[in-house]
Amino acid sequence: MLLDVTHLEKVYPNGTYALKGVSLSVQEGEFLVVIGLSGSGKSTLLRCINRLHEPTSGSIHFEGQEITHLKGKELRGYRRQIGMIFQHFNLVKRRSVLDNVIAGRLGDLPVMQSLRGKFSSTVRDEAMEKLTIVGLADKAFARADALSGGQQQRVAIARTLMQRPKILLADEPVASLDPATSHSVMQYLEFINKEYGTTIICNLHFLSLVRQYASRVIALKSGEMMFEGSPHEIDRAWFTRIYGEEAVEVEIE
Repeated sequence: MLLDVTHLEKVYPNGTYALKGVSLSVQEGEFLVVIGLSGSGKSTLLRCINRLHEPTSGSIHFEGQEITHLKGKELRGYRRQIGMIFQHFNLVKRRSVLDNVIAGRLGDLPVMQSLRGKFSSTVRDEAMEKLTIVGLADKAFARADALSGGQQQRVAIARTLMQRPKILLADEPVASLDPATSHSVMQYLEFINKEYGTTIICNLHFLSLVRQYASRVIALKSGEMMFEGSPHEIDRAWFTRIYGEEAVEVEIE
């Protein structure tokens, strides 16, 4: 088992319960998708897993080691193994695509090398390799803001791959993209999962994408886990329980 989350709770300072005793296990090589309404706790769950948010109670174990309250050097070492892709691409827009990808390795590089922006041929070759994986080697020297939204998200994926992560967390990675581009981004995530064995935990809204790409799905509602199983088990009755009586399923072709 790669990741074990046990009775995880997160209460914000204003008293809001974002997570209420969530437990789940993730096997190496899974493509796990988390679904639920906005505010259900999906993003909070990912941010607790990578320790951007401090859990209120419960535990998180990674490769058998408890990481729930790691600090300092130990926390930084753990985070290097956990890649994160956000809805908004978080690229340095005026820098080249290649420089943005190399940024994924800055935590491992000598400080002076990082400050000067002078990187070895080995690092640059690795960044080009990651760009090739996401089909953007020909855009390496373009400015990041010259790319389309889908291309920028693929740059963000390549940047995350530079960490050589054991788990890749994707928080609504296609929420700001059009349907055709959404499939393109999801296909690259699927390729990384299947070809490189990278474990992926991904938050998504659209069930049509969930059914196509997830190996397993969990559903959160008001901070509690209410479904765990195959995406193909989510019929109309389950959809209504997860999203509400008035919800209408929107397909992405």
